[in-house]
Amino acid sequence: MKTNPAAPTGSGPAPSALGPTASAIAPTPSALPPVIAAAKPSAAVPNAAASALPVAPATPEEPASLCNEQTPQPFLVNAHYDSFNATGGTSREWTQLLDKAVRYRTEQYGYVKGFGDKAWNASTPTDQARVVTFFGVSVSVHGRIAPALSCVETAIRARCAAYPYQPYVLSGLRTRNTYVNGEASNHVYGIALDVDPTRNPCCGCIGEWGASERCQNEKTKFQRMDMPRCWVTEFERFGFYWLGHAKIADTMHFEFLADPSQIVRRAELVR
Repeated sequence: MKTNPAAPTGSGPAPSALGPTASAIAPTPSALPPVIAAAKPSAAVPNAAASALPVAPATPEEPASLCNEQTPQPFLVNAHYDSFNATGGTSREWTQLLDKAVRYRTEQYGYVKGFGDKAWNASTPTDQARVVTFFGVSVSVHGRIAPALSCVETAIRARCAAYPYQPYVLSGLRTRNTYVNGEASNHVYGIALDVDPTRNPCCGCIGEWGASERCQNEKTKFQRMDMPRCWVTEFERFGFYWLGHAKIADTMHFEFLADPSQIVRRAELVR
């Protein structure tokens, strides 16, 4: 998505060399078997009548996660212009923060032309990209975050069953930067994911976004999107930052800002 110079917007993921596919590292059930809770008849209900009582399926139980729960690293969150602005920092501090964020992402995910130094990491995010599936939809992301995305899907299927939602369009790794004010989009590092842009708008972005009916009138950030709030909670459990919290209210956008070396619980899970 394109951003307003006054209010930068985030966008872009790519895969890595951590193994086959996200599903191979952390299998996500496409259809968890329903767990049937047997109804217990009270003493006042005859056995015949009790056997006819409807039985409601229980919420699917979440499998033990293969990923550690993490929180986004504050300096990467503040590398967004509007987040930094809220701290009241100086332009010099802003430049220093950008340099720190670019170096960290370069070392962890690869060199992006125009940002940082290739000496920090000769590989590029594109070199380490992998096509994975998220709720059956293919998307290219950095291979290092593929396990985290798989764990998010597993958690959503178990914990958000009461709020069904099927994404249709995903956007991950990009080769063109869409940020302004010196920022490098996390999409160019392959660690950002946009979910259904037309259904979950970026109200602070330029173009048709700001004109969207969803962005009009007094609404909460969660009322502006189709995606369930529960999804935001599960993404955040595994180190993703939701740009819906930012001033630009980019409700489609998630980015992995935690420590990629701490995603999986055991090293042997990474093949």
